[in-house]
This record gives sequence, C-alpha cells and structure tokens, in this order.
Amino acid sequence: MKEKIEKIEIFPFNIKLEDVFKIATMSVETAENVLIHIVSESGAEGWGEASSFRAIVGETQAINLAAAQEIRPMMIGKDAREYRYLINEMHKFLPGNATIKSAFDMALYDLNARMAQVPLYQFFGGRKRLMETDVTMGISDFSETERKLKKFLKMGFKKIKTKVGLDFQQDFEKISMIRKIGGPEMTIRIDANQGWDRAFALQSLHKLHPLNIEYCEQPVKRRDLTGMKYLNDHSPIPIMADESLFSPEDALDIIHLQAASMMNIKISKSGGFLRAQQIADIAQSAHIPCMVGCMSESGLGNTAFSHFASAHEIVRFYDLDANVGHLNEPLIGGVKFIDGVVHLPEEPGIGCVPDPEYIKNLKSL
Repeated sequence: MKEKIEKIEIFPFNIKLEDVFKIATMSVETAENVLIHIVSESGAEGWGEASSFRAIVGETQAINLAAAQEIRPMMIGKDAREYRYLINEMHKFLPGNATIKSAFDMALYDLNARMAQVPLYQFFGGRKRLMETDVTMGISDFSETERKLKKFLKMGFKKIKTKVGLDFQQDFEKISMIRKIGGPEMTIRIDANQGWDRAFALQSLHKLHPLNIEYCEQPVKRRDLTGMKYLNDHSPIPIMADESLFSPEDALDIIHLQAASMMNIKISKSGGFLRAQQIADIAQSAHIPCMVGCMSESGLGNTAFSHFASAHEIVRFYDLDANVGHLNEPLIGGVKFIDGVVHLPEEPGIGCVPDPEYIKNLKSL
C-alpha cells in the first residue's frame, strides 16, 4: 500500500542563543536552521531540521533554503514508505549539502516511525539505554568559562567538553581551572576543531595529559589523516575523528589508516540517518567506539539524534546538548536532561514537534 507524499513545507528556523558560541573556526550568536515538514496523502507527517555550521559543512541557512527547494520536487508524489530509495536518490541528485539532506532524511524517518506507531529508537530496531551526555563550552575568557562551568555543574552535568585551539596558554589555564572546580571525578573532553597542526598538537596534548583528559576531538585539519594518525600513534590522550568523518567512505579511510581511536557521528554532517547508520555499522565491524554529536539543532534535532544514539550500541559516548542554552524554543515534547542523563520520549516518531501556533506565523517557501 502506497503512502504518497502530498506536501513538503520549508521554513527558516532561527533560535537565539543565550551566549555566543565560539570554536576555533567560527562563532555563532543565533542558530540559523531550516525546518522540513513532510505530509503524506493520509495526513501522516514528519519533521526534520538542518543546522549549518558554515566553517565545518560549507553551508549557510540561505544555501540550505535554496537546496531544499531543489530537492522538494524529487519527493512530491513519491511513496514515503520507500524512504531508503528516496534518500539514496536525493544523495545522487545532490552529492554535497549534507545538512539540508539530513533534514529531509529525518522527516522521512519521523513520518515512517509515526506510521508504524513506534518511537524512533524502536523503528531503528534499538532499545532505550542509559545515556549520560556531556555539555559543551565554547571558547571564552577565564571568568566566562568559570561562570558557565558552575552553571552546568549546578544543572547536574558531570561531563564537560570544552573547545580549544586558538591560544594554548589560555586553554591550559582554563582546563586546569575546570579540573580544580569539577574535581577528579568529573570527565573532561576537549575539541580543537582543526585548530592545530600535528607538531603543535602533540606538544599540547602531552602538556594537557596530567589534567586527565578523556579524549581530544579533531586536533588537525580534516584532510590531514596522516597527521591525525601520527597523533593517534604518539599522543598520550586518545584521538577522536570529527570533521574528518562525513561519509561511510571517510569512515573506511580513517579505519584503514588507523587515524583515530574513536569517531564522532554527527547526523547533520553525515547527510542523515541512513548514512549515519552505515557509518555505525562500519565502526561496529572494526570495533571502533563512536560518539553521536550535534551542532546547533533545536530540541527537535537533538531528540532525533538521541534516538539514534540509543539504538546503536557502538555509540559509547554522547554529546547530545545541542539545545542547551537556546532561548525560548517553540517546541512541544522532546528529550529531558536530568543530572546529565538523556530521557527519551515514548511518543511515535521523534516525539518532538514545533508548536503549531509558532508555525502559523512562519511562511513556507
């Protein structure tokens, strides 16, 4: 029985951040995202969200809005149940533009899980697991870092990820302060976002090692796999690939070269759940533990990612704080954080939707 796609709406979706979020390659004050709403002829619907970090994925909101209007005609009138076929056709049509493709992919999965009347983690064939997420702090001065750290500790988070990569002395002093305030039991992770070269990275990681860092994400440029392998072989702190991992082919390259001990699967960066599942399966076969990460998605995207993380047992680390620090998100439902632990909704599909009253005031492209 076919379930034809009748309508696809495209909305710009802007969310103000409580604080400026700064990494080694860019800063964000407002999450400039895109919503995709797919409706079938029976009235079944699904929601997806794209969050573009231009310095990482090469996309902006304007690019995503334009690309979405090119993708839409491919899906109108097609059978929503054939979602794997539709997603593969979308990737053939538009090889780049990962984040907007991930929004269409997410909406198709949400729609099909709702039609199956199961939460998304069950649609993936997975189960609920205990997931304790970290919370991420961008690059900021000493006093601002201290203020944010105390706020997050008060919220119950016990795992902290901090961005580094611009000024090592400042990074070292901040991480030392984080360790002192958080105590020996707190987990600290660092993310350089390609901010170092291999020689400086090795020197930096040796100096940071006494502070008990769990791992370092993407210390070198994304294409410098030989440099990352050198660090993976010689660093006292384990290396996790992030920007080097967009596709299943990237996962194969990283594993073949033994360039990293762990990999960060970001659904937006991978182009959606279908490709992310392929990466997870490759990692499972190679016994490479993974993390599911995020960009600046709202609670909609973050809830969807949490379902994926719970369903895939090769995912051992969780960076599911995308919407922590977002102001006045117009959403109904979604994940809850209790002492840093992610609690999934049980409604069919993602279990999170934009507030209809908010959507009424938006104009679909």
